[in-house]
Amino acid sequence: MEQNWSGKTGGTYRMQRALVWLFRHTSLRFVYGITHFWIVWYILVRPTVRHGAYLFHRRRGRNRLQASVDVYRSFYSFAKAIMDRFAVYAGYEFDIKVKNPELYYDRKAGFVMLFSHVGNTEMAGYFLKTPDKRLHILAYGGESPVVMAHRAKVLELNNIDMITIYPNDMSHIYRINDVLQAGDILAFGADRLMGEKAIATRFMGSEAKLPAGAFQICASMKHPVLLVFVIKESDRDYHVYCEELKADSSLPRQERAQQLADQYAERLEQMALRYPYQWFNFYDFWQK
Repeated sequence: MEQNWSGKTGGTYRMQRALVWLFRHTSLRFVYGITHFWIVWYILVRPTVRHGAYLFHRRRGRNRLQASVDVYRSFYSFAKAIMDRFAVYAGYEFDIKVKNPELYYDRKAGFVMLFSHVGNTEMAGYFLKTPDKRLHILAYGGESPVVMAHRAKVLELNNIDMITIYPNDMSHIYRINDVLQAGDILAFGADRLMGEKAIATRFMGSEAKLPAGAFQICASMKHPVLLVFVIKESDRDYHVYCEELKADSSLPRQERAQQLADQYAERLEQMALRYPYQWFNFYDFWQK
């Protein structure tokens, strides 16, 4: 059964370089328009499509025709999210509004920021500037050279550092405590298993698996934990939702981790239902 996602942006090196060039010489809407032509081909050849169909048909109660349309709309939203990334590499700017900005900007000490694959979280890294704190993002190290090079360049301009995670290499663990002790921000995703241990929680009416390590880190560090969603509202507008997750400090670490995982799943479900075409978890989340 396919479950794990490779974590790598599709396309060849030349294709990705061509996208950056295209955004420098054409408009955002033009690129959005041509994505319609290859979305159908992409859906036909990608095995992860069946997981999107399962989400809409089984979890959302849509009939097969409706679910097929929903899958197309979801992949089109996903394509636009990817295109926006390359647009930023080419110098495009987007308008971002932040809900509850004080939770993010007014922190005096270090904190943990959890994100998910709802919306386009990478855009937050490009536009949520933190001059008084350095933002450190745990990032998959197997991305393409084009994405890694452009991502690092843009992030560095916003005082953001990437802590790269490589398979069978635990060196990133040693940097986590240093980041928080220095009063900085540690950010990582918490809705996608990449081969690590899982923690079970309720999600959309059934048991689902989240990465246990993410919530064990949060429970161990005892720093504030923020959950951030970055939602695309229109072609040039994004909306950032910030909220705090809290666990009972009197409980053992494992129970605190479970509390945080349950809260995370509850908020994730709310956002996935509110923005059904912007949840890009294209694998068997429920392991059915």
